[in-house]
Amino acid sequence: MKYCGVLITAMIDPTVITFIVLLTVLASASVQDLKKREVSDTHWIILCAFSVIMMIITMPDHFFTAERMMICAGSAMIAFDILYDREWSLRLNIIFYAALAAMFVIPMITASDDSFIISSMTIPVCYVLFLLLFLTGAIKGGADVKCMISIAIIFPSYPLLFGHPLIEVPGTMISAVFSFPIAVLFLAAVLSILLMVPIAVRNIIRNDTEFPRMFTGYRMDPKDAANSHVWPMDMGTAADGEKIWVTPKIPFIVPITIAVIFIAFIGNVLFMI
Repeated sequence: MKYCGVLITAMIDPTVITFIVLLTVLASASVQDLKKREVSDTHWIILCAFSVIMMIITMPDHFFTAERMMICAGSAMIAFDILYDREWSLRLNIIFYAALAAMFVIPMITASDDSFIISSMTIPVCYVLFLLLFLTGAIKGGADVKCMISIAIIFPSYPLLFGHPLIEVPGTMISAVFSFPIAVLFLAAVLSILLMVPIAVRNIIRNDTEFPRMFTGYRMDPKDAANSHVWPMDMGTAADGEKIWVTPKIPFIVPITIAVIFIAFIGNVLFMI
């Protein structure tokens, strides 16, 4: 009975519940990404809405200061920004983003000693960083960047689950720089790169050794490429019978999901250095 009580207590822990919701949504999104290379925004709506609700419910000491509520409002505004397609005038956009910035800047100035405020600063940092990576093409899919920003909102800091992660999270600036969402993105990127190894081997076997394309794609018939989950690496048209170089559309939600599980239970290997 003692162990059952411990298990029940653990299962109703808000962090555990939140992590289960995150994994459930990511699992569903991964299946869609594998099948269609497209993911419904419903996944990120669920995550973001749940995140803001849990942020309010689990407020430390149930102490609802104006600054803390501004953080919640700012997180909701970020979710709105990435999930709602709108055509606003320049003036309305300026007002919106100025208000969004204020939701985080003011609390950081007026309540900089609040641990809740400090840990929440990961949210706007990741929001800006991930959007920049998307705009520069480092993150290709719209669903991928929405997924990463949603993860930043739901877990701006490392979740503590049954004594995990195994690698201790240092209580220093390095844990803020290499926050949970950033660690997830880094590991997911590494996993995606490893997926390119079989492609390179395949190209070597076929004697398609054009550098550096042999490491990022392969050649296929243009007609087949049009109906496949690939991006053409050439903008021009190919001659009859000539194959074109393409790069596969990697279902990035899958390595993100694997990275979330690894970082949550094993930890950030960079903290071992």
